[in-house]
Amino acid sequence: MLSTHDTPPFRFNPSKHHLHWVLECLHYVIENPGDFKLRDWIIGNISSINSNYIDIYTGNLTVEQLIKDICGEFEKLGISDKSEFSSWIGEWGFKLVTLSDRSAWVLREGADEELYVHIHPARNSTNIIRIHGNSWKTAVVTKIFYPHLADIDNAALNEVRVKQLNLSPIKNIYDSQRLLKAMKLLRNS
Repeated sequence: MLSTHDTPPFRFNPSKHHLHWVLECLHYVIENPGDFKLRDWIIGNISSINSNYIDIYTGNLTVEQLIKDICGEFEKLGISDKSEFSSWIGEWGFKLVTLSDRSAWVLREGADEELYVHIHPARNSTNIIRIHGNSWKTAVVTKIFYPHLADIDNAALNEVRVKQLNLSPIKNIYDSQRLLKAMKLLRNS
């Protein structure tokens, strides 16, 4: 059986799907402003997120706990390799699992031979919030460059959008409910 002692065959992008992981990275980057390698790595990871909507887990399970819970589900189901996983997800190409905090997760077959289980938060699930991709990128990267910005500042947001993310500027932050939602999520967590 697959266990947490093995290297799980999971592909999971926490910068796209795990709020507290992103917050920990932001905290580290803000506390260590000279660590440009990590800053640039986070910006690169965040920049690669598509412009569509993404689902972000906001619950209290760490990435490690999520992986452990999914390994536990695999153990209960008797899934220990790619062929058993492929058989389990069947013709639909995905299955949902519910973890210990009642959040639901989509498990899909990935293209990678070694990391063949692609993990995504399930839309409309417990502890999952849907955010516009470009808004999420803007909020996270703005927090990196302007960590102590008390008020929302169009000039700062547009500088980040244009120079760091290659996105077009916005006219007025207050006209973008999606961006306000993303910034509020980071600020209130």
